[in-house]
Amino acid sequence: MTTISDLVGAIDALLASPKRIVGHGSPAHWGPGFSVHERVMRYPLEIAGELRGSQLMVVGFPRELGLKFRIGILFPGMICRLDYTGETHVNSLSGVALGLVPPEVTGPHYHSWPLNRRFFRGVTKPPELHDALPYNEPGRTFDAVLRWFCADTNIESLPPGHQISLPERDLLL
Repeated sequence: MTTISDLVGAIDALLASPKRIVGHGSPAHWGPGFSVHERVMRYPLEIAGELRGSQLMVVGFPRELGLKFRIGILFPGMICRLDYTGETHVNSLSGVALGLVPPEVTGPHYHSWPLNRRFFRGVTKPPELHDALPYNEPGRTFDAVLRWFCADTNIESLPPGHQISLPERDLLL
């Protein structure tokens, strides 16, 4: 029987492995998101020439005037996520007590796997990403943030002509 420790080890190994985004050279086909204001695109991740069920997920907000998006890795639930939003996120009391995170983060923030692996409880429910740190990296374009996220999660660098982009605005005003 697979234990939680085995599953955490599998996620650790997945994130440590070099990965490649499949389909980055084709135009995105956006699907409905979690709300009517979101659009979602998923790209399979290839590891050592195999598709093992992991995906890069990009969430866009085509009704927003400013730059707002989320980037994460699914395996099969979200195991890490960068929220490039103006939202305020409250961190866990345990993370604050351990000195890992501030009590809250406002603006772009990153829910890394190392910060959140202690919350993993198995495959019967999605991992909960309770803790995040501010995202303070240079570069304020979607492409720059995507490239940073790829580097941080061992995803192969994207070529200059890749076609991963945010959905077009869908309102005139």
